[in-house]
Amino acid sequence: MFKRLLMATALVLAGCGDSSAPGGGSSDAVVRFIVLGDGGAPPESGDVAKIVEKVCAQRGCDFAIGGGDNIYDQGADSPDDPIFQAAFEEPYKNLDFPFFMALGNHDNSNSSLGGGGSNERGDHEVAYTAKSQKWVMPARYYTQGWPRGSANPAVELFVLDSSPITHFFNDLNPAWNGSSLETYIAEQKTDMQAALAASKATWKFALAHHPYVSNGMHGNAGNYEGGAQPDLCALAGLISPSCRGADYKAFLEQTVCDKVDVFFNGHDHELYWLKPVTACGKTQHILSGAASKHRSIQDAERNPTYYQAGDTFGFFWVELRGKRFTGAAYRVQEGGIATDVDAQGAPKPAFEMSFTKQ
Repeated sequence: MFKRLLMATALVLAGCGDSSAPGGGSSDAVVRFIVLGDGGAPPESGDVAKIVEKVCAQRGCDFAIGGGDNIYDQGADSPDDPIFQAAFEEPYKNLDFPFFMALGNHDNSNSSLGGGGSNERGDHEVAYTAKSQKWVMPARYYTQGWPRGSANPAVELFVLDSSPITHFFNDLNPAWNGSSLETYIAEQKTDMQAALAASKATWKFALAHHPYVSNGMHGNAGNYEGGAQPDLCALAGLISPSCRGADYKAFLEQTVCDKVDVFFNGHDHELYWLKPVTACGKTQHILSGAASKHRSIQDAERNPTYYQAGDTFGFFWVELRGKRFTGAAYRVQEGGIATDVDAQGAPKPAFEMSFTKQ
């Protein structure tokens, strides 16, 4: 499986040119990117994209990362499904850079509930990579360096496949059930541990749909849905025990916690920059799940944060300048209107913060 992971990475690297950002993979590299999640529901995704366009024109963007739930409500029927045009190509048509995508629960769902149970649908999103000029998902989990093709990248992104570890409904396909599923999860863990150990990147980031910590409705790994009404995980015998995310919590602690600088997520439809927590070491957590849906914060005190905002569409913009990380949260109103603007009417961050890599 690790060989397949490396091959997938090589395929992504092979078809690309150098970054336009100065510095290449050196310590003075400048890299800028957008963090989107849960963006698969037009027309709201197009509203957010309008402000992304303006921010990228102002501040620069090399790429975007998409944190899953790319196709609502239950993924695509095939790589040729026209829903890819409606949910991705059309909203982001004016953004001329690659989108490195992760799978979410709705991308692998057998119903509009988004409870998983149909992983074959996620495979269609992998296959769509060959049909798009900007959608990049060479495998269900993979690594991606930036600048592309660099032997010593400034950034390496470790994209996880979290839905098979956190599903509500068991997949009836034997390839995604029982011992086959256990083998897939174990291989993913081993492959990602090896890839992280081998990485020479200045910055290491992980991307997965499901968060380690969140103050939203879904909550923290290990206690997903614990405060939600109704609590679907309480339906013993009907729902997979994996829905609480206890196995996923252990997976993350053994794989990315304290090994990546920032863990990016979606799933909850708010904006969070959460502080590191002891069990996950130095890793910071940025949840950007409001690219086409929004909800209220459920428990603002559940985890300490630098910033949190509910009841708004939005996204994060990130700049890496050598060893300095700057993250900015932008809020968006329906109709593609920036909530926060400067004196000239241009979008400005609702929150911005920097830290230096030690």
